[in-house]
Amino acid sequence: MSTTSNLLLLGAFAGAAAIGFAIFKAKLKAQEGSGNTAPSFKAKPMLTPNEIEFLNRLEAAAPELRFCPQVAMGAVLNPNVQRQDKAYMSLRGKFAQKIIDFIAQNRRDGSIVAIIELDDRSHDSDKDEKRDAMLVSAGYRIIRWQSKNKPDAATIRKQLLLDGQPAAPAAPSTP
Repeated sequence: MSTTSNLLLLGAFAGAAAIGFAIFKAKLKAQEGSGNTAPSFKAKPMLTPNEIEFLNRLEAAAPELRFCPQVAMGAVLNPNVQRQDKAYMSLRGKFAQKIIDFIAQNRRDGSIVAIIELDDRSHDSDKDEKRDAMLVSAGYRIIRWQSKNKPDAATIRKQLLLDGQPAAPAAPSTP
């Protein structure tokens, strides 16, 4: 091939790439909103109907507790390393975006009595074990119930309360 042919081929390729990039950029801009128009969002239900039913069941079974649904693990867990340490962000990244189904909290002092997970087909047992290990190492008690076989009020009460009082969380395990 001659130099002229190579330059024409290179020019055609560069032109096609520029057109492709312009189309990509236009599509991206259309998705984000154009000009001064802000991107739009839509509301998302915080809980599914199944989770609402279970929250009502929890509240009826143990009204002396406060139940907080859909809590970020980052709200109740921190890595046990210095904040400026690189390991802090690496460890925090392992759980910061994960969501806890429900937290049972002592109304009197705000302490967490238990972390409650309502397991359904979306749960992965290997991932759940890793999540539970992090929470248990921080001293939290984990209670898992199956979504298809939810406990009745008496079972909920028995597992969350001892002698009518909120059960104390487990002591943190030491490595």
